[in-house]
Amino acid sequence: MHIKLKAKELLDPLQTVIGVVEKRQTLPILSHVLIQVISDQLVLTTTDMEIEIKASHRINKQEEDVSFTVYAKDLIDIIRRLDEKTTIEFIIEESKIYIKANSNSFELNTFNHQDFPSLPKIENSDIVNINRQALKELIENTSFSMGNQDIRAYLNGLYFEVDNTGIVIVATDGHRLAIGEITQQNKLNNKKTVILPRKAVLELTKILNKNEKNEVNLHLSDNYFYLVSDNTTIISRLIDGNFPNYAQVIPTDLENTVTIDRTDFLDSLQQASIFVEERTKGVRLLFKDSQLHIFSHSERGTAKTQIETAGLDKEIEIAFNIHYLIPILEKISEKKVSMVVPGGDNQSCMLIGVGNETYQYVVMPMKI
Repeated sequence: MHIKLKAKELLDPLQTVIGVVEKRQTLPILSHVLIQVISDQLVLTTTDMEIEIKASHRINKQEEDVSFTVYAKDLIDIIRRLDEKTTIEFIIEESKIYIKANSNSFELNTFNHQDFPSLPKIENSDIVNINRQALKELIENTSFSMGNQDIRAYLNGLYFEVDNTGIVIVATDGHRLAIGEITQQNKLNNKKTVILPRKAVLELTKILNKNEKNEVNLHLSDNYFYLVSDNTTIISRLIDGNFPNYAQVIPTDLENTVTIDRTDFLDSLQQASIFVEERTKGVRLLFKDSQLHIFSHSERGTAKTQIETAGLDKEIEIAFNIHYLIPILEKISEKKVSMVVPGGDNQSCMLIGVGNETYQYVVMPMKI
């Protein structure tokens, strides 16, 4: 069997699915990509048994349908070094794949394509339609707060809460929390909650960045998350666990609320970060006389900056991990930031862009 494809026809879908492939796999076939040519459709599939990504591309109709596997990393390295208009010929034998491109030839191992594993078909799932850009923004503006290799598995993912009135996405690593919410009509019998693993979130973000149709479909079941786009689908197992009650850490006492220019705040923190102690990463904030004084120090030196504030007439001093505050201010796009400072019944700080409550960010303070 043999087929001929253009380098560009292969490269686009291969770049979509390659992120799932790990260098070290328990099963050798998991380091391969399954390539299927069915009439005028080229379909590439990869999986690590937790996530499966499938990308398709329309091609010229082939004389015969073909399915085979090939080592994914080698294939993409070969194709990336070719002009996108180059014609690549694949000659498929039982245990070898021969690739010819221009005057170059390559010999790669293959497995029986029928042995390529796949995740189970999803049954009894709830389907939600959502604007691609809206979902992309929700994920990008919250997922940075996910845990990373935390022993509490449910923190190493993104929490989706979907009901008939909207979608809420939450991420937390136990020290900071990001909440994004959009209002839309969904057709669900009951509220659905799932936790999508970190790796799947990263791959999902790449897919949403592709220039495809404006709307995507989310299939939510008890064990799997399934996103269907124009030419791409991603299936992921879910994290099994109970996500923390995020509403409990949102400040309810808004008495100590201060308004700050976002750019001034961000610039001051970035300057202070130069002299933050590496071990604690702490920065000290002093609210006094309608000004915010920011202090940091390390063995190399100290930084002191101050900016104007509005709305808080108390003197409050508090400390934070500076690397929790800066990413939040980078995500907020509004000119002014509303900051609820811990005090009274509040044990946490909340930051919101003034005039936009789509996103709420909560940060736990450090001991001074």
